[in-house]
Formats: sequence, C-alpha cells, structure tokens
Amino acid sequence: MSRAQAVGARFGAAADRYDHHAAVQRTVAARLADRILAAGLPAAPRILEFGAGTGLLTDALHSRLAGSGHAPDWTVTDVSPAMVARSRATRAGHAATRFLSMDAERPSVRGGYDLICGSLAMQWFSDRPATLRRLAGLLAPGGLLAVSTLCSGSFAAWHAALRAEGLQPAAPDLPGAAVLQAEWPGGGVGAWSCETVLQAHQSGIGFLRGLRAVGADLSRADVRPAEPLALRRALRRFEREHAATAEYRIGTGLFRRSVGSGVFVTGTGTGIGKTLVAACLARAWNAAYWKPLQTGIDTEAGDSETVGRLARLPPEQVLPPACVLRAPLSPEAAAALEGVAIDFDGIRLPPHGDRPVVVEGAGGLMVPIADGAMMIDLMARLALPVVLVASSMLGTINHTLLSLEALRARGIPVAGVVLNGPPSDGNRDAIRRYGRVRVLAELPMFDRVDAAAIDQAAGWMPSLRRLEEGEGAALDPPGTRL
Repeated sequence: MSRAQAVGARFGAAADRYDHHAAVQRTVAARLADRILAAGLPAAPRILEFGAGTGLLTDALHSRLAGSGHAPDWTVTDVSPAMVARSRATRAGHAATRFLSMDAERPSVRGGYDLICGSLAMQWFSDRPATLRRLAGLLAPGGLLAVSTLCSGSFAAWHAALRAEGLQPAAPDLPGAAVLQAEWPGGGVGAWSCETVLQAHQSGIGFLRGLRAVGADLSRADVRPAEPLALRRALRRFEREHAATAEYRIGTGLFRRSVGSGVFVTGTGTGIGKTLVAACLARAWNAAYWKPLQTGIDTEAGDSETVGRLARLPPEQVLPPACVLRAPLSPEAAAALEGVAIDFDGIRLPPHGDRPVVVEGAGGLMVPIADGAMMIDLMARLALPVVLVASSMLGTINHTLLSLEALRARGIPVAGVVLNGPPSDGNRDAIRRYGRVRVLAELPMFDRVDAAAIDQAAGWMPSLRRLEEGEGAALDPPGTRL
C-alpha cells in the first residue's frame, strides 16, 4: 500500500465521525477562506480544492461566496474515496460542483484554475516542494494557490509531557515558515504566516482520542517505545501542567502565479522615488514601461514621458496610460474633479511583446481608484512581483512593514524593497529581518537625475532572471549600496 493509500484509508475510516471532532480543522478552514476572499477572486473562478475531507473548507468558501455575485466552477477532491463520498452526499446542493477522488501529489486534472486550495492537507505530502510545483503549474496566469498546514511547534506541550516521562516524541517532521517559504516554486513569489490555535480537552486521553477520531492518530507513532505506565504518567502530566490543551501551529501560505515577466513598482507613499526606480529597472532590463493611471499633469510632466527620457526607451516601449488626469490627487479624486469615472475593470495590461514590463503605480498601496477599488487591487489583478520603494529615513520601518503585511495578506508576490536616501544600516536591517524581504538596492539622493545617473544606477539593479529566481540581492549581505 502506498503512503497516499495508507493516509486515505486512515482518514476514510474516520469519515463518519470526522466533523464532530474537527473543531480546530473547522477554525483553520474558516480563516483560510477569509484569506482567500481578501486576496480576491474573479467573478467566475475555476476552483480546485485538494484534501477536502468532508468539506469544511468547501462549506466555508461556499457560504462566503454565496450572494457575492461569484459563480464558481468547483472541483472538490480528496485522496480518500470515503471522504469524497461523504462530501458528495452532504453537499450535493452546491452549484457547479464536481467531486473526485484524487491524490494531490499526482493531480489528474487539467490546469487553468483561478484558485487551488487545501486546508491542513500538506503535512501528509511525501514530497512537498514537488507537489507545490505541480499544483502551481495548474494555476491560470494570476491564479492563487492558498494552503494551510501544520508547522513546527505543534503539540509542544504534549511532547514536553512525553519527554518529562522519558518518552521520545516521534511526530512527523513539520516545517517552519522559513522552510515553507523556500519551497515555493519559481515563476512567482508567495508568502507564509504562522499562528497558534489552541484546543482544550477534558483529559489527556480525550486529546489522543480526538486525534484518532479525525484520522490523525499520533499516539502510537508518538511514543517510542510504547510504555503503558510512562504513557499514563505523561497523560496526567499533560492534564496537570497544561490543562490538556494542545497547540496547533498553523502556517497559511498564499502564492500567486505571475501573469508575465516584469514587476509592479509601488511605494510606501507618494513622492518616494517610484519613478526613479522604475526608470532604473526599465533601463537595466530594456523593458517596456507602463503607468496605468497618471495624475497631476497640470503641475508636472507625466511619468511616461519622464521614464522614457531617463531610461532612453524607444517610443514603442512606453505603453500608453489607461487614464490621464490633471489634478495631483488620487485617481478617484482627480477623476471626480473632471466629471469622469474610471473603469477599473477595463484597466488591462497592454500588449508589450516578449520583453518584460515595468508597471508603476500611483501613490501607495491604498490609493483609491474607483468604486472601492484601490491600487492594491490592481496589483493583485496583474500578479506581477512587487518592488516596494521606501525611504531610508526615520519612520520608514513602520511604513514599510505595514505595506509588506498588506501585500502578503492579499497573496501579492513581493520581489523586494529598494531604499531611497542617505544610507541607514539600522533601517535597512530592520526592514530586511522583520519584513522577511530582500533589500534589492539602496539609492542615494542624486544631485542631478538625468539619463547618465539612471545608467549608473541601472547597472547595480539585479537582473530580471535573478530577481525572478530569488537570487537578487541576497539576504546576507543585504542589498547593493551605490
């Protein structure tokens, strides 16, 4: 019997009692569903769910999508035929849903999915990195892979009780966030976050019985050798010292497949140096440049003209904006002054041939565009890795870390940070460590910003290949200083 078959048989045997004992699984599924909805889905998403079990994540997503205008085409799968049968029987009323017995490590479906998701299934994979690559390969451009899994530190109190009685835990080798982060496939960048979910039990034996009831029996594997008296003492210690409360360290990962080659340049605010960085990148990569929303042309030249001149781009590589507005305000406010409404759904990346593209946003992440749509919503749609431009000065740590958290909460890939201004080792290192991000470069305050200065700065930017493969400026030492 293969490992997948063994896992499927164990969970299949628990199918009838699973829901009654799956309190933590239900909580984790609900939180993953919230993250998916916050990340955004198209109006008619194709959804593939793996490791669905009896359908806790299916239900959580279905209830959140109901009445939202979404019309999903849903494929629900699990390695256990018994779990699939139960889910099909109890959720037959879900519209446009098909049920399939499938091993997620060897998916038997065709690609093009807008969302691939699975809650608390990854810890059973025999080869996580390879499986993630296969699943990511089934995403449509801009599609989202959203998963949750057990992380290292789970069941710490139970394991401490075992060790105190001379017993050696033999739990599965669970990864930490850094390991999971390194396992994302190429062609996009994902982000992981970890949290602790606690579950209290009436007794230690109730904890073990609950695991067995959901098919995740750790009692036999957890004790080596299985000494009954020592195990009883460990259970009593678990009750006495930890109130029979188990910790589940839950990792949640969001990965979005890029729609093409290039980056989206945004900033922690306005006037932060986005146009300078965009010009450097466009020059370094001989890329196309696109400023989808240009405001403020009454007071200064448009960024398209500026970047084209500074980066020495031929006219055909400067793509026309989707909207040009006169007032130096947010796109929504500037459009209102001119009595026009921006068609957010109509903002689409223009054709740019085989060359990469550098897209520059207006202002920061939460700048309004139209009808509640923000700049971050445009970033999510384009699914290009983001280069976040920040000041090197006092206050930048807070602004930069908040921006990084907002991007990761939406599953938007982050390529790295570029710092503008006088060098600050403290700010750079804090952003790098606490933001878990590469500092790609540190740009000085130029006495004169012209094409020659851009040529110089472009030479220090990471190549596009290195950026896409995660080999840009390394985490240690940090980014390039000019």
